[in-house]
Amino acid sequence: MIDVKCFSDNLMSENCFFVTDSKSGFSFVVDPGAECKELEETIERYGVEKLRYILLTHGHFDHIGNTARLKEKYPHAKIVIAEQDSPFTNNDSLNLSFHFDDTIDHFDADITVNDGDVLPIGESNITVISTPGHTRGSVCYQIDDVLFTGDTLMHGTMGRTDFPSGSSREMSESLKKLGDLSGDYKIYCGHGSSSTLENERIYNCYMRSFSDDDIY
Repeated sequence: MIDVKCFSDNLMSENCFFVTDSKSGFSFVVDPGAECKELEETIERYGVEKLRYILLTHGHFDHIGNTARLKEKYPHAKIVIAEQDSPFTNNDSLNLSFHFDDTIDHFDADITVNDGDVLPIGESNITVISTPGHTRGSVCYQIDDVLFTGDTLMHGTMGRTDFPSGSSREMSESLKKLGDLSGDYKIYCGHGSSSTLENERIYNCYMRSFSDDDIY
């Protein structure tokens, strides 16, 4: 069983998540886009030594902007990003900070992952699901009955595909891949409110158009 806390504290209204494995107390952060005092207070309240990972769903600045600061403050936490998005952490054109007149501190990942890789956390496992489309290295992270979907699948919509390395064809394949997962999942998105996979299968027009041949 995991506990999820959401922090949304930057100009892009990006969601950052602090996740705890209830049994072991081990924790991880997903997509720390901006400096957030409340996040750091939460990390310290739950135990700095328990923080295992800083997981990045993709390499855009609004999702990685506070990573270097967190790594400096909590050096034992491992930064994780997909192998194909690893260049984004040191390239302001790829991570879009240059295009939005923003700056972020560059950093290198400790762990690069690919589809199907597993990261242990307490008595649970975090499984990497490759979902290119928003960026070439976008991934979702699945743990128990929860999916962290970044900017791939969001409540009622999907991420843009017109940024560098984005692809509408790959996005359609990724959404179908998520839709074909067995069972239901709680979805925590990169922007906006949470949802469920079943809700998105039914009501999200992008998932419907990519899964039903006779629609659109």
